[in-house]
Amino acid sequence: MPQLTIDVPETLMPLLTRKAEGVRETPEEFIVSYLSVNLEHDGHDSAQGMMSAERERLEDILEERDKGPFVPVPEDLVERVMEKAMARIHGRKAHV
Repeated sequence: MPQLTIDVPETLMPLLTRKAEGVRETPEEFIVSYLSVNLEHDGHDSAQGMMSAERERLEDILEERDKGPFVPVPEDLVERVMEKAMARIHGRKAHV
């Protein structure tokens, strides 16, 4: 595979690292992905292209989860949670 060396300014590295972490890639992988999307969609907004792919992937996940199975929620869930929370609050006040 051909290699290309790029000198990236130190001030740009934190932004590049954050962007790469956002899509679970290394900075190098992010640059390659960014360039490929940009070159494929020359004349289009490359960020929009990446966002639409991410949005489409999220929609697929949500559609799949919307099919179920769903876990039944007990009717007294709120009361049980509040009871445990209040017990914890009162327990901490006693130790203070």
